[in-house]
Amino acid sequence: MAQPKNTAELYAAQHRGDADHYATYFAGMDASMQQKVALTTAHFPTRGRVADMGSGSGRGTYDLACLYNGLELVGVDINPVSVDMAHATYQRPNLRFVAGDIADPVFPPESLDGVLDSSVLHHVTSFNDFSLARLETCLDNQVRALRTGGVIIIRDFVIPEGPDEVWLDLPTTDGAADGDVPGLSTAALFERFARDFRCSVNRSGPVLYTRLASPHAGHVRYRLALRAANEFILRKDYRTDWDVELLEEYTYFSQADFEAAFRARGLRILSSMPIRNPWILAHRYEGRFHLSGVDGRPLPFPPTNYLIVGEKVPPGAGVALREERSEPLTTPRFLSLSTWRHEASREVFELVERPGRTLDVLPWFRLDGQVFVLAKKGFPRPIVNACADHPNLGGAALSGYVTEPLAAITLGGEAAPQAIARILRERAGLGAGHVLHVSEPVRYFTSPGGVNERVSAYLVEVLSSDAPPALDYGPFTSAGSVRELDARQVLRACHVGGMVDARLEINIHRLLRRLGASPGPWIGAPLALTEQPHGPREAPDALTPERRAVFSAHDDGATGYLSPRTGTFTERDAQGRVLASVPREYLVPAGASRNTAVALPVVRTREGFRVGLEHRELPAVQHFTGGSGLAVAPAWRLPRTLSHLSQVPAFAAERLREEFSVTVRRAWELGGPYHTTPGVTPELAWPFAVEIEADAACDSRLRWLPLETLISRLDEVMDAHLLVVAWRLAHALGVLG
Repeated sequence: MAQPKNTAELYAAQHRGDADHYATYFAGMDASMQQKVALTTAHFPTRGRVADMGSGSGRGTYDLACLYNGLELVGVDINPVSVDMAHATYQRPNLRFVAGDIADPVFPPESLDGVLDSSVLHHVTSFNDFSLARLETCLDNQVRALRTGGVIIIRDFVIPEGPDEVWLDLPTTDGAADGDVPGLSTAALFERFARDFRCSVNRSGPVLYTRLASPHAGHVRYRLALRAANEFILRKDYRTDWDVELLEEYTYFSQADFEAAFRARGLRILSSMPIRNPWILAHRYEGRFHLSGVDGRPLPFPPTNYLIVGEKVPPGAGVALREERSEPLTTPRFLSLSTWRHEASREVFELVERPGRTLDVLPWFRLDGQVFVLAKKGFPRPIVNACADHPNLGGAALSGYVTEPLAAITLGGEAAPQAIARILRERAGLGAGHVLHVSEPVRYFTSPGGVNERVSAYLVEVLSSDAPPALDYGPFTSAGSVRELDARQVLRACHVGGMVDARLEINIHRLLRRLGASPGPWIGAPLALTEQPHGPREAPDALTPERRAVFSAHDDGATGYLSPRTGTFTERDAQGRVLASVPREYLVPAGASRNTAVALPVVRTREGFRVGLEHRELPAVQHFTGGSGLAVAPAWRLPRTLSHLSQVPAFAAERLREEFSVTVRRAWELGGPYHTTPGVTPELAWPFAVEIEADAACDSRLRWLPLETLISRLDEVMDAHLLVVAWRLAHALGVLG
């Protein structure tokens, strides 16, 4: 296939014709704008100036501009046709569009508060002879344009992790063996792709592959590089502009490459995560091809996108927190381990606790009809990076700096009103004159199976004010800053994995519920439950387990299930210099992974949705309430043998069958993963909604109740996992309104 010979011609090759052609193209692109906006807005400031690089149709730039009147949005695109159309279509006082090459210095140094590169940087490499040097220059210019504290967000494609070579089985019966691209079978399209596609890996020749017989009827098997297989999978459904798509190499960096590029430029990574878009998985991947290693073992679908968020820090500040060494905790200085015996079963439970009581304080205010919260952004939580030899299932990575409520531990019997006033003053710069109202607390357990901790959470209405001062406490060079965040956008980011703190999410849901404010549309995986003729009976005691004390202190030693450890965490700057080396005590299970699966059973009937809860007896609950019973969502620590998120539904289905005698019809990821207590454990929870066969559910030991009833009584729920999955399920099913 002949290709243009210079950069100008290459960029011009993206021109798609008249307005109708552009409208069709942008309509397809705009289908992902909801996710794009959700992944970005929770990290961007709510005032200042943000550049949307490669703004295309302008729709996403416009959506961002509509969210915050105080935020100036500048859409930048190299194609003047796109710029003219965007300017004509989308107009707001805080929105403008300019033509420019995003790899060049478009903005002066220190002039931007945010930069968004959404599905655009692969154009920089593809249309510059696949030059990574040009990409490096682009990143240098964009970071230089950021002010200190500004955020750069890249949403693009990523080189998938996995074996070098794979088997890709493609259907031959879904189209023609020859002819025009739109009518080709997937297998024939691949062979056309292999013949014509050029990239950094095969600049002057075809994609190498071996054609084999497939064990799947109506398919042919190809042996090829995983990276090449992914390039085809990502573009196989974009047939209308096939020749244009072949000009682009989608994948140019691995996740490790992205992270190294950010840290080298003084960017503190707030989030780094492969994305598997649920709509694309359901409509373009599942049942459309088979991917396996050359050993025949099925492989998970490669990521559909990738997200990395970085914050520009002052020169010499820390950009990463890493665990340098870890050892068993023999002489605790902070955590303490206790053991408890169940009087009837004689089973022994272990609990780890930290001293004092845990408070979550969430300041909030309304401005121009929007609800904003103040949260700690870039707060060091090095424990989330503990146990690097037990990786999480989705490939998500953090630098150890997270966004969370104003969380604190109080000691010495300090009364709650005094503690709240002190936390607001010391950590957010808010004096008594800023506080309008403090809510009654809601209390819940963060991880009651192993952590003896109950959070008391307070919503505090405050006067809106300018950005609070930077915080300066703790052993690291920075304790982050307090930023105002749009409450709804934080929830949207949680839907797609862009935020990972469960307690911030729980408090925001509670806040919006109390204000009677809608959380907005659900943008995670859509749930399509089948209506069944009848459902399980409602259990009157679903949320009120029997109140009894069944545990007694046990002094005969620990069982070895929990493994309290001491990790030494170093803070490093962009040059890799150690700025601080700090010990931290934390908790992991001795034999299981750091990952937890949470599976909320649900049945749909003519009357509505019913969810199934488990009653568990736990010593942490008894320690705080005098009774051991707790209503929870079924959850399990995952074995280390599970290597990918795609394996979790089958694991959860088997556990539900064994423990509750129910049959799972289907499972859906219920938004992104989350941490419930990152100050104690690196545990990362993966939430699922699981549809249950109604006939079996009627005889299970699960306690069933209408989802609407659960939502109306969530102030009675004391399990953090149940709070997260109940809110998310109700949001996904439209029960929240």
